[in-house]
Amino acid sequence: MKALFLSVLLAGTLAAADPRPARNTADVGPRGSWSMGVFNPLRLAILDGLELQTHPLVFLVAPNLDARFALVRSSVRLTVEAGVSLPTFGLRLTKGYLFPAWATSENDIGWMLIPRAGLLLSGDVGRHDVWTLKADGAWRAPLGPNSATQLHSFLAPMDILLAAPLTGSCYRVGGAYDHALSERLRLRGELNIYATGPQGRLTVSGTDVGPIAELSPLIVTAHVGLDVAVFKHSRFTVGVLWANADQGATRLVTGPDGYSERERVRGNNIVPTLDFIWAGP
Repeated sequence: MKALFLSVLLAGTLAAADPRPARNTADVGPRGSWSMGVFNPLRLAILDGLELQTHPLVFLVAPNLDARFALVRSSVRLTVEAGVSLPTFGLRLTKGYLFPAWATSENDIGWMLIPRAGLLLSGDVGRHDVWTLKADGAWRAPLGPNSATQLHSFLAPMDILLAAPLTGSCYRVGGAYDHALSERLRLRGELNIYATGPQGRLTVSGTDVGPIAELSPLIVTAHVGLDVAVFKHSRFTVGVLWANADQGATRLVTGPDGYSERERVRGNNIVPTLDFIWAGP
């Protein structure tokens, strides 16, 4: 037991030798390097400057694969991403949950491919800090009849995740800054603006209330996360995500004339985030 304790202590000391590198940047690892989280994707560099990426947690029900290719590798890095996923089978498994009215309905989510493409630009600040700008988009390529409709889950991160399959597209522009607090700790802040496909109109008791209730396709998110180095290449990451979206909410406002009317307001979600990420040289 004493030997095991000393081994863990020594491994923790080795973890503190250098800060873990910044995550989710334009950096592409050398051949043979890899990383994987419970929720973060699996990345494997098959060549210098070329990584393959997939989400193993959902791969069996929604096959997905992305490639990341480094176009510029210097103090400023530019990387292009491209990939495709097939979400139909996984979405059909949720018919009685995410789509409860479809449990006994003839409506179904058709077969589709979701192509995706994006660009990332990163640069260094000092020895260990990294800024990143990103732009990407995903869209639906139908392979047959499709009855998919907007989810309107009232949880914006879920609506973003399923926007391309259910609304036809999802585009993003954003930026992040990753700061090394110490040899063991990194602090990351990120801001993104998403534009989904048409979100449709608000319905009240099953009744379409008209064009005035068209839902905005714009969603804004911000995330702050703390990475804690564990052992030589791995880390815990914990944080909080804020999302702002049009969820059809209204509030009663009294005007100067004394009359009241309903005014549309955007909703906010606050979601904790947690992951453990393994990595290899």
